[in-house]
Amino acid sequence: MSRVPRFLLLATLAWTVLTLPGLVAPPALAMVVMQRDFPELVARAEQVVVGTVTAITQGQDESGAPSTFVTFSDLTVLKGDAGATLTLKFYGGVAGNVAVMIPDMPTFTLGERDVVFVAGNGPTVCPLVGVWQGRFHVRHDETRNTDVIEDSDHTPVTGLVGRKLQRAPLRAAAITLDVFRQMIADELAQPSGPLMPGR
Repeated sequence: MSRVPRFLLLATLAWTVLTLPGLVAPPALAMVVMQRDFPELVARAEQVVVGTVTAITQGQDESGAPSTFVTFSDLTVLKGDAGATLTLKFYGGVAGNVAVMIPDMPTFTLGERDVVFVAGNGPTVCPLVGVWQGRFHVRHDETRNTDVIEDSDHTPVTGLVGRKLQRAPLRAAAITLDVFRQMIADELAQPSGPLMPGR
């Protein structure tokens, strides 16, 4: 299946289920992901945190569904509440004889640092607002000696124009983590207006 462009208003994620011989594959499922602008990411998030990925495990959740659990530590909480760590549950992964893979579902690497906009952690397929849209990489810029922000595709985020986050291929133009945190704080203090319907 060809990849759906990420910044269309609607993008369909196809779910692929692989099973070992003799097992019956569950029916195919799909969900719709709507484009979310910056105020919507902030408003829809129950939690916004900066954290480092310290554990990734796969297995069954309490209902028996294949799931991937990603634990963040060294948290800085920008919205909502969190303890010393925060574990997010994503549908999909390997559990017993079943492997479920979802195109465009965010994947994580131990040791990386991210800003995540979290909503519906546990009961939803993906606990991030707008799936990939609610995840930003934190990269340390050695030249500038500061942490900067990139989107889920590692494209530098360069600022905010109106309600839209701007991106550019030049890494030198990326905004700093401190600037991004202030943008979130400003949006929480003075929300920008009505949101589109849906999650």
